[in-house]
Amino acid sequence: MSFAREVKIEVLETPVNNECCKLAFLSAVIHSCGELTKSGKDIYVELKTDIERVFEVINSCLETLYGERAQIKIDEENNINKTTRYVITLPKESTKRILFDCGIARFNLEDEFSINYGLDEHIIENECCKNAYIKGVFATCSTSNIVIGENQEKPRTFSGYHWEFDFVDERFADDFSSLLFSLGITNKKSKRKNLFVLYIKEAEKVSDLFAVVGAYKSLLKLQNEMTIREVRNNINRQNNCLNANITKTVNASLKQINAINKIERTIGFESLPQNLRELCLVRLANPEESLENLTKLLSTTITKSGINHQFNRLIKIANNIDEEKEN
Repeated sequence: MSFAREVKIEVLETPVNNECCKLAFLSAVIHSCGELTKSGKDIYVELKTDIERVFEVINSCLETLYGERAQIKIDEENNINKTTRYVITLPKESTKRILFDCGIARFNLEDEFSINYGLDEHIIENECCKNAYIKGVFATCSTSNIVIGENQEKPRTFSGYHWEFDFVDERFADDFSSLLFSLGITNKKSKRKNLFVLYIKEAEKVSDLFAVVGAYKSLLKLQNEMTIREVRNNINRQNNCLNANITKTVNASLKQINAINKIERTIGFESLPQNLRELCLVRLANPEESLENLTKLLSTTITKSGINHQFNRLIKIANNIDEEKEN
């Protein structure tokens, strides 16, 4: 099971208690995954989802608010990648009232209606209703690429966190974006084919979103994953730094040894001062040691900077030998 699906199931297992919150949740689900059709004077609303648990929560809301239940069937036409999808049909007798109460449709005396594609502010007047509304949208039209360690076949080291909501209607996307912003959850909008996508990329903001929808177990998993990735990234940075230092030390040592060998073959160590002669012998005997370690092997006290200066003198002597040969 993907982490995204796991989180949504956890969200749906958290009860929606108050009647106002149940109405907010119901309104959010209809907006997010509902399809409305009209036949004569009758209106039908179908909710399409790949999570069967949505049906149970919808019925809990309907039974409390209207004393009725929805119907469910498998969506044979839209089962993709072996994922079972479901069609939930709202009770026909109460559909118009549900749409009106949820702030989705307005009816006149002739029973003609107009659709409100935005978010009705009256549905989310209370803070608890805002959370319930976000919970409904979260469970029915959100996706994510976050992979938690235990769900991975191979460890991954990328640091990206991405959670998104996909909407058909731009006005609803904008209204929902504003709702998230009102709770401090920063998000951005983009258009992908025929969808309007709100996405959250900061791990801290995804964590805040989990807290709002009550996915506390998943929140702990996410924070644990964030810690593991941070430790892994720190180790990688340290290893990269260590490897870079080793490469730098090896390259410097090779340059020094080449200069020392050239001096030995041409003018000989006897032509060098005692301190440089000793340094040549110590370096040849310890080709892999760093400058700092070499300072401990010399008979005289010298700093790392001092020994580096002496090597530069040796390299300059070797370069002068080449220049004299050319002349």
